[in-house]
Amino acid sequence: MAHVLLIEGFSRALVYFRPPLIRALQRAGHTVTVATDLEQGDGVAEAMGEMDVTCEHLPIARNRIRPFGDLLLIWHMRRLMRRTKPEVLLTWTIKPNIYGPIAGRLAGIPRIGIVVCGLGRLLLGREARAGIGWWLLRRGSRRADRIFVQNSDDQQSLQSHGVMAGGTRAIMTAGCGVDLDAFPSLPLPDRPVVLMLGRLLASKGVHEYLDAAAVVRQQRPDVVFELAGLLETGNDAVSEVRIQAAVAQGDVRYLGFLKDQDLVREAICRSCLYVLPSWHEGTPHSTLEAMSMGRAIVTTDARGCRETVQEGVNGRLVPIRNAPALAEAILDMLADSSRLAKMGAASRAMAESKFDADEVAATIMREMGL
Repeated sequence: MAHVLLIEGFSRALVYFRPPLIRALQRAGHTVTVATDLEQGDGVAEAMGEMDVTCEHLPIARNRIRPFGDLLLIWHMRRLMRRTKPEVLLTWTIKPNIYGPIAGRLAGIPRIGIVVCGLGRLLLGREARAGIGWWLLRRGSRRADRIFVQNSDDQQSLQSHGVMAGGTRAIMTAGCGVDLDAFPSLPLPDRPVVLMLGRLLASKGVHEYLDAAAVVRQQRPDVVFELAGLLETGNDAVSEVRIQAAVAQGDVRYLGFLKDQDLVREAICRSCLYVLPSWHEGTPHSTLEAMSMGRAIVTTDARGCRETVQEGVNGRLVPIRNAPALAEAILDMLADSSRLAKMGAASRAMAESKFDADEVAATIMREMGL
């Protein structure tokens, strides 16, 4: 049996997205240690402890590139790896994916895999900054044995930027998958409630969602729009002032940050339609959860998002950064409740056939020799 180290840049992802993989590893008899940039009061270490998983802190500083700080991060990673002595390393998010394999090889870890959950703002952003990001990712990926990607657009981008060079094998997975038992299919509510979950970033389409809500409610004042997510900082963040202005106008209800699965399930259960107007994703986990619970989807025809919708079968695709088109699609979907129910059933069937988290975990374990 192996000792597996998981390094995650976003601490709460260990609680929200990684439990199916962790449980699968444990069922197979493997020991799991996780490392992340722990935040005060995030409850991650406690949640991991309840799963019999050791949780270590790493100063990842996920929102910025710092030459000296990132060199120091490699040193911290290598020291952690030499102390914990894992046989397998798996990493998520940009900094662990870049620096984790470098530290892993320095520490003598025999099997290393990186999981690309979307390319993110660094690699898809301004040309000079993106060039630095791609250069760094090429250096890190060449130390990995496997690269797990979540959509064909990202795979093509990785290939065109030379990330696959050097014999590293690329494996396609259906996102991180969704726990079908934790998110069971439930009947639609009688009231028209539209929901969006996600980090409150412009690139997640929050501005378009708020603008579309205002347009829809001019024609359908009975429709309730709910928004839940974590307030962020940085250039891409949507300000709390913007959110509160929409709340004051009666366009949306802001639910705050939903800190556990029970609250997420309750929010999806209240909704009849799930909306994610994101500009780019790996495979959006919130959409998979809504699909698993039998909700129709409106999302963008963008990388990672389009994989979750069969047009006219379980939802609608709209152009990115287009609030009028989003509003039109929402109005069309809400016009026929029986069609919403049929599309919701199709979403659940798609989640079962394509996005089962246990199948994703099995793929990762098989490819990593676990």
